Amino acid sequence: MLEDVLLSGYTRKTGKGVYKSQLNTETGELADPELYLNLESPTYIDVTNDLKLVALAKKGDKGGVVLYDISGETPKLLDEQFNEENSPSFIKFDPSRNLIFSAYFHLSKVTIDKITDDNKIERQSEINFKGTGPRPEQDQSKPHYSVLTPDGKLIICDYGTDRIHIYDISDPTDPKVLNDYIAPAGYAPRHLVFHPTKPYVYVACELSSKVLVLKYEAETSRLTLVDEASVAKDEQKNTTAAIRITKDGRFLYASTRGADTIATLEVSEDGSRLKELGTAKTNGKGPRDFELDPSEKYLLAANQDSDDLTLFKRNPKKGILTITKDNIGIPECVCVHFI
Repeated sequence: MLEDVLLSGYTRKTGKGVYKSQLNTETGELADPELYLNLESPTYIDVTNDLKLVALAKKGDKGGVVLYDISGETPKLLDEQFNEENSPSFIKFDPSRNLIFSAYFHLSKVTIDKITDDNKIERQSEINFKGTGPRPEQDQSKPHYSVLTPDGKLIICDYGTDRIHIYDISDPTDPKVLNDYIAPAGYAPRHLVFHPTKPYVYVACELSSKVLVLKYEAETSRLTLVDEASVAKDEQKNTTAAIRITKDGRFLYASTRGADTIATLEVSEDGSRLKELGTAKTNGKGPRDFELDPSEKYLLAANQDSDDLTLFKRNPKKGILTITKDNIGIPECVCVHFI
């Protein structure tokens, strides 16, 4: 099976925007990435069900969001909105309501936009945050991640204040806060994933090299800590980045820069506990994002600081990762997205 993958990142040095590659899941061969879309610093992207590319980007001294039709041979610009003094750090598309959630790490806010029927980006609302954390890096609120809960609420990781916010967005023009979870001081929650069938969420904490296991009570929007696990040693020298879970909910993976590893954790049958199975070196520097391919036979990691990718083969029974190819050249890549 041939699987297309988009790869995007910074354009501070030699990066040009969004690149494209193809993984053969039968042979494990990954094609050399080629430039697909020339765009300034698209550090995170998402793709809609009808093949529209939603990306954060910069244009001169402004940041914002762009929308492209990628259903044809070449990308076609549909709309762009560059209204901010910084670009977001994360972007996610909600197919049920055609909403775009953008987390502005440097501007202490999350915006909600809508893709209209005529393919325009239309602002719905803006959620602003305040506060600080105990570490020097936590000098202000820094929302890093905004996605939907399984029951359709907006959940936001705030790296700067050690908080996870949950909002009712049944009316996207008027978000209403439902609950706040306060993580351990200085942990800096960055990204999260929900268990596919159990009421648990797993939070990658950037400044502690820990993953928190939180029970999610949908009726009250309450999060309760039930377990935590380490994904790297010597937390002061490491920053944990991305987190993924397998479709069957049996294994969890997390990337950590500094240690330059992907950690494998086994999830208990009920979803409430994690067992540390070990880490795999990426043989690159600064693994920021990674993703499992649709077959989950492989895991592709982007090493931002060494300008390359690492492809791992995954043991579906044991969860363990083995490198099949490394040093796959691509400049400044920080996002991996199979389509």
